[in-house]
Amino acid sequence: MDALYTTIALTHWSDFRNLVDKLSENWVFRGQAEAAWDLQNTIERTDFIRLRPEIEAEFMAEFQRGARNYLTRDQIPEHLIEWLALMQHHGAPTRLLDFTKSPFIAAYFAFEIALAEGGGNVAIWAINIHYLKQRSLEALRAQYGRELEASRNIVNETLFEKIFHGNHCSLVFPVEPFRMNRRYSLQQSTFVSTGRAAEPFMEQLRFLGTEMERAVLKIELPAVLQKQVLRELQRMNLNRASLFPDLDGYAASMRLRYNSMRTPEEVLADGMRKLEDGEYRFLP
Repeated sequence: MDALYTTIALTHWSDFRNLVDKLSENWVFRGQAEAAWDLQNTIERTDFIRLRPEIEAEFMAEFQRGARNYLTRDQIPEHLIEWLALMQHHGAPTRLLDFTKSPFIAAYFAFEIALAEGGGNVAIWAINIHYLKQRSLEALRAQYGRELEASRNIVNETLFEKIFHGNHCSLVFPVEPFRMNRRYSLQQSTFVSTGRAAEPFMEQLRFLGTEMERAVLKIELPAVLQKQVLRELQRMNLNRASLFPDLDGYAASMRLRYNSMRTPEEVLADGMRKLEDGEYRFLP
């Protein structure tokens, strides 16, 4: 698709910090290890989604039947949005795409598995979620005016089910499951959904029109900054262990932390530079 969003190419990690400091709290972020990738939800990457219109609902119904064998009664979701969030959490394809309210968590996910060699870039996407909500409500009002009036302009569980099963509104809109698991809470996650399952996410995002360039940003950074950025984020306590609170996350965090360590030569060069810097007041 023609790039209707804005691309911002940065060179240094400090440039990214300065940029996000200027953004308001209305923005949410998503990190991707390869700048060339568009935003895609997992359902559009499947082979089956274009077989027939009702196949997504069939897939979900089968997941719901089978998942009850693994969930306690208290863990069983009450609403469709919660079922989709559960599916997303466990790797089943859905039309949801998760973002985070933290640009630094998004940066972690961008750099974590990036290929530092080869001269490529990572991308941290940013969407103004406040504007997205406003425009999506305007687009939905033509067909779901009564429902929005009844819900006081909120895409609640009842309206979301209608949009989901109707599967014909070409747009992107925020959704908020009532119950969030611990991992999503730690990652400050928020979700957006597409109105149609089979149509690509980026195509449906076009409903924003000419304002898309002001509401959607792709911030690119060199992948070669990986170790520096992961060290900086470690100092913020952003690592696999803090974002994925289980033993797998802890083990992966140790691997990434050790792989990001500076070499003895780098440590020595940094110490010498500080000793020779007359304006550096502290011990190196």
